[in-house]
Amino acid sequence: MTYKNKYLISFLALFFFLSSSLTSYAIENKTLIVYEVEKNINSNENKVNYLNELLYVFNKKVEKININEYKSGYLNDFDYVFVLNIENDIKNQYFLKDLNNYKGKIYWIENKIQDFLYYSSKYKITYNKQNTNINKLFYNKDSILIEPGYLFNIIKPSKKSVTLSTMSDNYNTYPLIIHEDNLYYISRWDLNYSFIFEDSLNDFFNIKYYNKEKIFVKIEDVNTLKDIKKLKESADYLYSKKVPFIISLAPTYVDDKTKSTITTNMEPEFVETIKYMQRKGGTVILHGYKHTKDSIISELRYCLKNDIYPLAFNTDDHDFNIADYKEMKKYFSTYIGQYNNNKEILATYTSPYIIKNSDSFNTLIPENLGYISNEDMFCVDKIKENYKRLSMVRGYSGGFSFNPDVNVDYLKEIIEFLRDEDVKFLNLKEENNYIKVDDVSIISENSIISSSYDKSNSLSTNKEKSKFEVWVKDINKVVINFIAVILVLFIIIFIIFRKININKFKRR
Repeated sequence: MTYKNKYLISFLALFFFLSSSLTSYAIENKTLIVYEVEKNINSNENKVNYLNELLYVFNKKVEKININEYKSGYLNDFDYVFVLNIENDIKNQYFLKDLNNYKGKIYWIENKIQDFLYYSSKYKITYNKQNTNINKLFYNKDSILIEPGYLFNIIKPSKKSVTLSTMSDNYNTYPLIIHEDNLYYISRWDLNYSFIFEDSLNDFFNIKYYNKEKIFVKIEDVNTLKDIKKLKESADYLYSKKVPFIISLAPTYVDDKTKSTITTNMEPEFVETIKYMQRKGGTVILHGYKHTKDSIISELRYCLKNDIYPLAFNTDDHDFNIADYKEMKKYFSTYIGQYNNNKEILATYTSPYIIKNSDSFNTLIPENLGYISNEDMFCVDKIKENYKRLSMVRGYSGGFSFNPDVNVDYLKEIIEFLRDEDVKFLNLKEENNYIKVDDVSIISENSIISSSYDKSNSLSTNKEKSKFEVWVKDINKVVINFIAVILVLFIIIFIIFRKININKFKRR
């Protein structure tokens, strides 16, 4: 491959990605997040990190600052301000003064709104009390049942205020989301039970035109241990319904039973099956078990050698944290799935929007509907319910995963349900994607995929072991263990007989 071609591919990758980012909502907006703690007490939800990523749907730049570190005048550099996770009484008078004089829009989330309303005379809405009996949320024409016991703040509306969403405790109805002039307020924001807050951002940022709403279908964790007939059966069904789909391919993975490293080039029949699925409308993405640069290059070369063309990346949630996502951002334009927004422990969440050009991702396509598997007998019903909640959001995107070991009838039920809802399905090949790692380049635009890699380089930089090598190693272990047992028995027998002989000698 010539240097000229390398430069051309790099330029095209950058051009395609930048052009695709123009379809997002964000123009040149700058938003500031003001918080006291990243996580609330007794919660693993890192709402600050989640909000930081989410706001890139509507902004070109997002910054966050602890309220105790806020300095006078800092708000003036931003178009919008979000305030959340305030646990204690607000003592920073610079912040209260600047926020009171602020001309841009403010979105206050949950607690300590009373401190600001008491300080400011601009707003007529008032803080009333807290309520732990809320069991139903209302938004537009939809309603959501929730378990009581969560803490909600009650705000009294004013003549000037507008209520966007309400909540009920079976006796009274209160504002869940309310705004007056430039101030928006939500009583409680939970990352699990709804996307009401996320949709309200369309009003907050005054969005008039929405992205096309699409859902992806992903066949999950595809590797050489899967039943080839079932893989083809799923692909044939989706092809018959004209539904494009994603193949989450693990080209290199660890066999749980033997602990051996398996690669797809060891299984020619499996490779042909993946190529067959590609012809049936499938698009491959890499599902990795390890995430070093060398392992990624090795996996990509294996794929390209066999005419398999990955366009994105996903992983098991427990394997990744924010630093890992940022590392993958260097090589992949597109990540598909949920993401762990917590630095210390696993806490995965997902948005209702495609997020572009954020701190952690070039493009994040969220998996927010669920997973069809044998482990959950209610998985199909959950996906249907999750779709109803997602469909409340204007300009939503999302998807679900399907375990190919499961009866394909479950997949059929979901597809028919989504078709009845007039859902449009995402074809990843039609989007602008790229992968660029050293000599490996893969680019897609409008269903056309171009790729290149240096064939003179070794296909594997990780020295994966063949099945024969693993078999020999296992046999060696068995033989060594057997010999060790024999030696131990021999020593024990020797000691016993020696003692017997000594005793005989003493008797004499």
